[in-house]
Amino acid sequence: METIILKIDGISCMGCVRTLTGVLGALPGVASVEVSKEAGAATINFDPAQTGAAAFKAAVEGAGYDLA
Repeated sequence: METIILKIDGISCMGCVRTLTGVLGALPGVASVEVSKEAGAATINFDPAQTGAAAFKAAVEGAGYDLA
């Protein structure tokens, strides 16, 4: 397992946190996701053999947010 921290622009409410947690957590190989509104970031624990940064970027952007 590896851990990555993504800085995400536009996390302004708990709805944003739930949305991002859901889209990132649904990716294959993701073990856990913690999204922090205060930090404007998501901490993702994942299996690098199944997913990675490109998939996370696509999921974040698909949900309407941008990586910082």
